[in-house]
Amino acid sequence: MNKRKSRFFSLLLACVLALTAAVMPAAATGSSAASTDRADKLADLGLFRGTEQGYELDSVPSRIQGLVMLIRLLGLEEAALAYDEDTPFTDLGWGKSYVAYGYDNGLTQGTSATTFEPEEELDAKSYVTLLLRSLGYDDTAGDFTWKEALPFAAQIGMMTEEAAASLAAVTINRGDMVDLSYAALTCQVKDGSQTLAERLEEDGVFTAAAGREAGVLGSGAGWVYTYEASEQEENGGADSSAVAYSQRTLAGVTAHVLTVDTKAAGVTVETALVDNTIGATAPFQEIVSGSGALAVVNGNFFASYDAFKVPIGHVMVDGELMYGNSGVSSLGIYADGSVVIGRPGIFTQLLSSGGGNWSIYEVNTANQGADFSVLYTPAYGQSVTITAAGSVMTVTGGVITGYQSVASGTVVAIPADGYVAYMGTGYTATDYYDVPSIGDRVTKSYYLKTDNGEAFPVENLVGMVSGGPRLVQDGVIVTTLEAGFQEERFTTASSPRTAVGVDGSGKLLVASVPGGATIQQMRELMLGLGCVDAFNLDGGASCGMYYDGQYLATPGRELTVTLQIKVS
Repeated sequence: MNKRKSRFFSLLLACVLALTAAVMPAAATGSSAASTDRADKLADLGLFRGTEQGYELDSVPSRIQGLVMLIRLLGLEEAALAYDEDTPFTDLGWGKSYVAYGYDNGLTQGTSATTFEPEEELDAKSYVTLLLRSLGYDDTAGDFTWKEALPFAAQIGMMTEEAAASLAAVTINRGDMVDLSYAALTCQVKDGSQTLAERLEEDGVFTAAAGREAGVLGSGAGWVYTYEASEQEENGGADSSAVAYSQRTLAGVTAHVLTVDTKAAGVTVETALVDNTIGATAPFQEIVSGSGALAVVNGNFFASYDAFKVPIGHVMVDGELMYGNSGVSSLGIYADGSVVIGRPGIFTQLLSSGGGNWSIYEVNTANQGADFSVLYTPAYGQSVTITAAGSVMTVTGGVITGYQSVASGTVVAIPADGYVAYMGTGYTATDYYDVPSIGDRVTKSYYLKTDNGEAFPVENLVGMVSGGPRLVQDGVIVTTLEAGFQEERFTTASSPRTAVGVDGSGKLLVASVPGGATIQQMRELMLGLGCVDAFNLDGGASCGMYYDGQYLATPGRELTVTLQIKVS
């Protein structure tokens, strides 16, 4: 591989293996005649190949298929195929050489110390992000953000604005992956000097004649991706009965109730944090208008009267723990659409290539002290001010880049592509504490502190919202009030309230009572709706519910966390 090509694509390959999954139905272009023709053209250029079953343009691409597609698209497959080294990952199959190539060149750590999860699904934002990076755009430098990758791609002419809006609500299939790749070839690189196809021809990936024949070079070259629903979507899509609204009067209160078949085709349930930033808030109407959701309700309690409006309990977005504070009830949302309610104690595990092993108790909280360990991510901000003596390990791009002792008042920068781990003096004084080594690679994963009857598995968990008190558990009303939920507003006071529950068939129930209810009435309401598990979300001035164009409950304050139901 020549040095110029290596420099140009190194950042791209580093990011391929850090993709997040979004579980939605495959719905876009697919195996249309036009997409098949573009697949043929890319195949003629040596940039795309199918599987043993053909192109399979209607299937949903996985992490490993996304990696292979990009490697082939950019002419790097020869180097990957020639690589013959082992990896620590025990779940690899046919793509082992591709992953080994990236891993041994410091380009990935996998999803844990021993797993890569090659079959995890790939979403549109992630793939388009990679294409933008291949054009020289740098999201770490502020050129664009992952969240805005699709509209940015429309801005530079890779796709239409309508396509960007459509792709945000569906999962790409291999046909879209082909079409997006073809469109990227005729886009200008960031400096405007040439198109990506021209750069690949210059690097000898294919000839000028072949590029002209495929329509990516020469006069008239250029194609803009436009979204077209696949035959599957036109003939199906989400079942209209998958999300049902009703107004119910039970236990002396009238509630707006949503019943959601979370595993139905086209339905997704997501947690959203304003700007993906702890403490950020926005008006409910603004959150709704930017969500594209069929239904939105308020989520976690939060410090609404403080300057720093942190949430209470766990908040997970797209599989990333944005705020981790165990001890309260949580709704868990899994990649397959299933939902569960419990009270999981979730820790973060950091494992280094040098044998270091650190358990981090919380994420982005202010709970520092001798026996604490807290992870601070970019969701917390650009820096964290230390309030209790300890040590801080800085991880940038999956590598330990700093380790220092800190005192109260020390300001520590949080890397945009990493995190810092604060560990108190009592934590670091133990005999089994591992002193970090600069340069070691680190993997991050989540695990349960204790796997008891209140917990639920963290594997394939993609979203969480939290609240309290618990209303129903195992089909029985719960009258015990957890710590933190023992004030009058949780005993006898009537207030606007929101609650979530899961019924015996696994469906999600969301109830809003803007007219006010006591906690006992909410217990009876959720049990009467058929819930086997349920808990109370934030309420009062935070009580909000939007459904299908109507605001059924309007909050009196700005919110930070919401639960969103989307149908494609």
